[in-house]
Amino acid sequence: MNDIMFVFLTAFFIVIAAVMILKKMDSKLVFFFVGTVALLVVTLITGESVLGDKTTGNMYLDVVDVIRTKFISTVQGTGIRLMVVASYVMLMNHMGASKVLAAAVGRVLVKLKSPYMILGGVFVAGCILKIFITSQVSLGLLFMATIFPILVSLGVSKLSAAVVLITIGMMDYGPNDSSAIFGATEVLGVTPMEFFLHYEGYVCAVVILVMAVFYSVYFKYMDKKEFGTNVAVQSAEALSFSPKDYGVPVYYGLFPLIPLVLVIAFSLTSVSMDIITANLIGFFVVFICDLIHTKSVATIGDNLKKVFEWMGSYFTSVVVLMVAAAVFAEAIKKMKGIDIITGWISNMTGATVIAMVMLSLIVLATAILTGSGQAPWMAFGPLTPGIANILGVETAALAIPMHLTGGIARCCSPFCAGVIAISGVAEVEVSDVVKRNLVPMIVAYAVNLIATYVIFVVM
Repeated sequence: MNDIMFVFLTAFFIVIAAVMILKKMDSKLVFFFVGTVALLVVTLITGESVLGDKTTGNMYLDVVDVIRTKFISTVQGTGIRLMVVASYVMLMNHMGASKVLAAAVGRVLVKLKSPYMILGGVFVAGCILKIFITSQVSLGLLFMATIFPILVSLGVSKLSAAVVLITIGMMDYGPNDSSAIFGATEVLGVTPMEFFLHYEGYVCAVVILVMAVFYSVYFKYMDKKEFGTNVAVQSAEALSFSPKDYGVPVYYGLFPLIPLVLVIAFSLTSVSMDIITANLIGFFVVFICDLIHTKSVATIGDNLKKVFEWMGSYFTSVVVLMVAAAVFAEAIKKMKGIDIITGWISNMTGATVIAMVMLSLIVLATAILTGSGQAPWMAFGPLTPGIANILGVETAALAIPMHLTGGIARCCSPFCAGVIAISGVAEVEVSDVVKRNLVPMIVAYAVNLIATYVIFVVM
């Protein structure tokens, strides 16, 4: 009887949170409010402290103290990492270094002969650059300025080109990505670099390669079906653009690579290099080089001020969301409803697949309806270790498809900032973009699940 009651309460609070978010209420407010009320309900029903042995001495005060503990653990751990990493990425965009890097990649891609081979190459290159330029909107708009005119001139339709430049940002992975850092530190308990190289990188590589081939073949077919055979306006060799077009030295294009290169290089030695340290070294190198180039101390001071402002902005927008989601996740854990359901299905054939699909569909639905899968990932991602333990599988088998689904699904959302921005610049309808991208995203979702299952369950 108690089990059914806790399952009902768990479902009730999850639905309440989902409805409030879909009503466009602020996710941070929703998670703080619903999580606190849920913790209070658990305390009233069980008559026990939600902090266990770490109680303050008053079980009702402990409900509020959960928020305090989540703030401390999040800010001093994952939070500070995200603030440093995000501010470095923003600095790269501000200085034009990201534009130079994107243009350099574009110069290489145009050497491919077939327009649709170039389209597939653009997807691969864009997904790789997503490791360094973590914003889907920023990455997509950079490619719109450099690669989009090339694709259209070579005969690729505006619609196909726009869709690919949206989906190059679908992989939220790498040691610089905020949701990946969260997954590493708060879900799997590993370093961001380890999460990237030994867990998520395998699945992402499979998804990227499969989708590159699929886009080349499928969009060639769809363009011919919907628009007929597009005649190339000019050859790839005749197109002229250069990394030198952005008013900064070409070597600035190396700056976005510094943190990742440092972390990878030191991972091959006995010396440990944290992602924060790597980014701080990057700041020093960038500021010194910029000072030599501009000979302006005032410019360096302005950029440093912006770095701290970006850190503060990221704290309010992402780190506080992480804390709120952690409070909500703690409440769902204490209710044990999901653990109970997992126990019921654990002996069923295909229990792991059922759990993978159920958890990823929560993120998928939210991402399509809101344009972001970050909130449900941060709320439900921390539940995966307990569920994985009951099922007897690696946590990665449940966490990775759940995490990656958010990025895949938002590319089919008419509310996604990247979809709206890139569709507008490409002068195509958002509804047409969503429709064209539906089949590829179904394929990407399926490949994500299959690759994860094979790598972390079968092998």
